[in-house]
Amino acid sequence: TNTGNEPLIIYDISSPCGCTVPEVSPKAGTPIKKGESGSITITYNAAAVAPFNKSVTISSNSKTPKKMLYVKGEVIAAK
Repeated sequence: TNTGNEPLIIYDISSPCGCTVPEVSPKAGTPIKKGESGSITITYNAAAVAPFNKSVTISSNSKTPKKMLYVKGEVIAAK
């Protein structure tokens, strides 16, 4: 939710590897007005049974124009 006084614009959301795919809604570049919400979805390709720790960079027009999100978890074998 945009708690600021100006529209928030997420210009880009990226990951350093292809196994982590971020998506933003509404699409990048669309202003989110004060009080409105958006979402970020991160999909991880769990190709191996192992712990993982990945990062996603968000670029926006906020007071902190670059923010990092960290996703940490463990892929376990199906029973």
